[in-house]
Amino acid sequence: MGYICSMIKRIGLLLLMAFAGQVFAGNPIVKKRKKISTHEEAISFLCAYEIEPDSCHLELYSCVYNWMGTRYKYSGRKGKGGLDCSGFAKVIYKEVYQKELKGGSADIFPKTYLLSKEQLEVGDLVFFKIRKSRISHVGIYLGNNKFVHAAVKGGVRIDSLEAPYYKKTFYRGGRL
Repeated sequence: MGYICSMIKRIGLLLLMAFAGQVFAGNPIVKKRKKISTHEEAISFLCAYEIEPDSCHLELYSCVYNWMGTRYKYSGRKGKGGLDCSGFAKVIYKEVYQKELKGGSADIFPKTYLLSKEQLEVGDLVFFKIRKSRISHVGIYLGNNKFVHAAVKGGVRIDSLEAPYYKKTFYRGGRL
């Protein structure tokens, strides 16, 4: 799979740079968003994050790619106008896995099979205790200790579970 990543990186580098420049250079809201026509763009995008994509999760990668940069909106649940973390998880799970998630992150957590960080697989949920001692944030695991989530700062974005803030607040993984 490393060979595929290196080839796709070369092919999609210009596209990736243009997209990443818009999203990560202080402009988290991408106003004109096109649906991708191929999975290659999404795979190239993930390779830039050092995530080794596999063919079993192409739909997830494409869906994540299409939502990148969507702004954060507290209690946002309906789409491109803004989402909070659980709203984002609900949209992804409905679009990719045809599964309905209900409630906020604290409501979703008890409905999952609990996992340690070492047991996480692509598509699993990751839960964080950011506010006091309760579950208050959720994201979706992408592999290589990376996850995608709707963050207050930056909207839908990819971060590392090894980043100091997320390493400190990570609680458990969960699988439906």
